[in-house]
Amino acid sequence: MRKLIGMIAILAICGSAANGQNFEQAVSEHESRLGLAIQRLNTLRDEIADKQIPLAQRLSETREETKKLRGEFEKQRAAQDSKHLQLGDLEKRLNAKRKEVDYISRTLMGEYFANYEAELSSGEQVIFGEAVRGFNLLQEDADVSELETVEKSLAIVSESLDRINTVLGGKMYDGEALDSNGVLVSGKFIQAGPLLYFSDLANQDAGLVDEGLSLQPRLKRLDKNSESLIAAFARGESNTLPVDPSLENAVLLQQTKEGFFEHLKKGGVWVYPIMFFAILSTLVAAYKFVQIFAIRQPDPLVAHQLSRLLRAAEKGKAMTLANEQPQPAKDMLVNAVEHSDEPVELVEEVMYESMLSVQPKLERFLNVIAVTAATAPLLGLLGTVTGIIKTFKLMNVFGAGDPKPLISGISEALITTELGLVLAIPALIVHALLSRKVAGVLARMEKLSVALTNSMSRRTPGGSSDV
Repeated sequence: MRKLIGMIAILAICGSAANGQNFEQAVSEHESRLGLAIQRLNTLRDEIADKQIPLAQRLSETREETKKLRGEFEKQRAAQDSKHLQLGDLEKRLNAKRKEVDYISRTLMGEYFANYEAELSSGEQVIFGEAVRGFNLLQEDADVSELETVEKSLAIVSESLDRINTVLGGKMYDGEALDSNGVLVSGKFIQAGPLLYFSDLANQDAGLVDEGLSLQPRLKRLDKNSESLIAAFARGESNTLPVDPSLENAVLLQQTKEGFFEHLKKGGVWVYPIMFFAILSTLVAAYKFVQIFAIRQPDPLVAHQLSRLLRAAEKGKAMTLANEQPQPAKDMLVNAVEHSDEPVELVEEVMYESMLSVQPKLERFLNVIAVTAATAPLLGLLGTVTGIIKTFKLMNVFGAGDPKPLISGISEALITTELGLVLAIPALIVHALLSRKVAGVLARMEKLSVALTNSMSRRTPGGSSDV
């Protein structure tokens, strides 16, 4: 605004100069105009400031009112849309509901009934199994209505819930089962939670029920005390039942226990050569332990005593002292005294020859233990391979649907490897121990011979000492 006023003043001045007016008059005139313009400008500013606040308040109120009107409009449009839904939308919703009902009645109910039928004990299959099988046949009928299917499903669900409450509290019902001889007998089933008992009231046979792959429940015998408690409970003479908290795992573990000879018998024909080597190496090891550990070593000073007697020309006393020493050092010292008149080199050779004759006697039969340690694992591995081949042949004939025979066959095949290692490890340790003991005996004999030859080397040929 000020720039505009300045330009107007300059133009006015220039115009005045062009018309020849006095410059001072022009300036005075324009200053007065400028003052009037500034006064008017201030007046306009005051008016604008007075009207700005009311206009801002009115604008805010208008916006709030617009927001409310827009919300009411959305509600009215939603209500209008819900009143004018098309028939296609209703059909889509109906189809979605039908799919939900079909999923519940066929998929969920089918899975529930399959699990329910699988959880039924072999004694309950006669009572509750027919209802589930009837429902499965009903689903295959194309003319049955969905309402009938749902009603039948709800009836079985109610029945299953009643069964759960009954089983948790325990129940007893009549039925048939195979006894320990495979004969179908009548009796009473006693069900308490996950435990199922059976008692043949006629023969007084009782025990747990083995629910295997057989179409009929089979009686699994227990100890006499447990069987008497179950039979008394079935007759109503007692209210006590034997309970296995491990759900038959303890019974199965007890059945896995076997004796030593039963364990060996499962290993097959290759157990016999392994046991032959085991017995042979045991006898050899016992014999060698008695032979080697019974050897007594002579006094380390005997070499100096013999040398002193020989230097004193007392060969008889030296021979007596040599004969008093334990074997095998005795023969070596006796030969050394007998050849004491010979040169020292010959005496040394004589004692070395005696040591060489002793070494085979000490090492005799040790190779039997070494061969056993090397052969036993190989025989065990051979038995394992043979057993696994037989297991796979049985799988080829009967199939691999049940893994228990496969696992049982492999475990029995590994028995030979177990026996081979059990034999080889002690045999290896015994062989190392006996070999070290033989080496120690020979080393002490060699030390004794060296001490004797060194003492004799200080003797002059005339029999006197050179010291």
